[in-house]
Amino acid sequence: MTTLTIPTTADGLVPKERYLSREFLDLEYERLWSRVWQIACREEEIPEVGDYVVYTIGDESVVIVRSGADEISAFPNACLHRGTRLADGNGHVADGSFRCPFHGWRYALDGRVVQVVDVDDFPSIPDDLALPPVRVDRWGGFVFVNLDPEAEPLLDFLDPFPTLLDPYHLEQMKFRGYFTTIIPGNWKAVIDAFNEAYHVQTGHEQVLPWTDDVGIVYEPFDTHAHYGKLAGARRKLMPSPRLGLGEDDYDEGEVLEKWVTNLGGAFLHDERSIVEELRAANLPRGTLLGAYQERRMQLLASRGLDVTGLEPDQMTSADDIYLFPNLVGPVYPGSAILFRVRPDGHDPDRAIMDTWVLVWPNPDREWKMPTRHWYDDWHERDWGPITTQDYENIGRVQLGMKSSGFEGLRLNPRQEANLLHMHRVLDRYLS
Repeated sequence: MTTLTIPTTADGLVPKERYLSREFLDLEYERLWSRVWQIACREEEIPEVGDYVVYTIGDESVVIVRSGADEISAFPNACLHRGTRLADGNGHVADGSFRCPFHGWRYALDGRVVQVVDVDDFPSIPDDLALPPVRVDRWGGFVFVNLDPEAEPLLDFLDPFPTLLDPYHLEQMKFRGYFTTIIPGNWKAVIDAFNEAYHVQTGHEQVLPWTDDVGIVYEPFDTHAHYGKLAGARRKLMPSPRLGLGEDDYDEGEVLEKWVTNLGGAFLHDERSIVEELRAANLPRGTLLGAYQERRMQLLASRGLDVTGLEPDQMTSADDIYLFPNLVGPVYPGSAILFRVRPDGHDPDRAIMDTWVLVWPNPDREWKMPTRHWYDDWHERDWGPITTQDYENIGRVQLGMKSSGFEGLRLNPRQEANLLHMHRVLDRYLS
C-alpha cells in the first residue's frame, strides 16, 4: 500500500490502491466497518415479535430481531458454545427462541441463554450467560447497527439528514422491490457511480433531452453528502444545456412526460395521467411544470402523505443522498431508490449491492413484503438501460485501475466533490 491518506488539495490524486488492495480492504474492516453505523434492514422486514434478519459485513454476522412490540435487539450470530451461526437470511422464530442447529443451545430474543442441553455436564454455566448485545437504533424506518459500543449516538452520526429528509416521511414508506447482486468492482467504486452526475453526459446520453445535468449542486456535510438542485432554485422543463438547444427547439410537454415516465414515484399511472391531461390543455409555455407540481402534490396528499413540509418544486426534483459509508440514491416525495453497498468478503474486486425501491404505500391495497431477489451475476436480470450502463462502467473502472499506467483517480473538484469527501471521511476512521 502506498499511503493511507489522500491529498487535501482539490487537484490531488486518490491512490488506486484504495480500490485494489486487499491490505487496504482489511484495514477498512478493522477500522471502518467495526466502528461505523450501518443500515442492517428496514423495520417493515421484522414487523412481528420473533421476526429476524441476519446482516453480514465481512466476517461479522449480526442477528436483528423484533424482541418486543416496539423493541428491536441485535446480537452476534454465533453460539456461545462452539461458535455455530444461529440463523441465516431472514425468518421468524415461533417459539420465542433461537436454537443452535449443532447442539441445541437456545437463546431468547434478547440473546439470553435459556437452555443448555445436558447443563449438568458443564462445571460452570453462569445463570446470566448471554450473547453480547450489538448496538442497534432506528431512524426513518431503517434499523442501524454498530459493532462499536463506544460509537456516537445514531442521530449525531446522521446529522443533518434527520432534519433534511423529515418532510419525505421515509419511516412511512414501504418496500416495493428488493434486489441483491454481485458487482465486479470495489464497494467504493460502486458508491462513486451513484454519487455524482458528471458521468451523465457520456454514460447516459439518452437522458440529456429531458435532464439538466449541468445545474447540479454538490453539498458535502461533515460526514455525509448529497446533490441536487440548489435550495430555492426553481426547476425548469429543459434539456441539458450541453445540447445547445433554444426554447423553440424542444417541447416542454415531451420533457415532462419523459421525466415522469423514467423517474415517476409511487403512483406512476396516476402521474402519467396528470401529464396527459395537462398536455391536452395546451397551457401557456412556462406554466406546465407548476401545474403538474401542484397536481402531483394534491395526488400525494390524497394518498395520505403529509406534504406540508414539501415545496412544489420538490415534486419534480430529488435529493440524491450519500449516507456514509455505503448508502446512496435519490429520494423523491413518495418514493426512493436506494443502493446499499458492501464489500463481498475479502475480495477488493467484488461488492454486494442491494437495490431498495421504497414507495408510499397505496392506501387501497394491503402491503406485503416483496420477494428478496438474489443474482450471483448482475447480468441475470434486466435492470433497464440506465442501471445497465452504470454496472458496465463500474466493471470497466475496476479493470482499468489495474493498469500499470494508471496512478490514481483525478477527481473533478466540483462535480466529483462528494467522492473526494468520502475519502476524507474514510481517513478519519482509518487513522
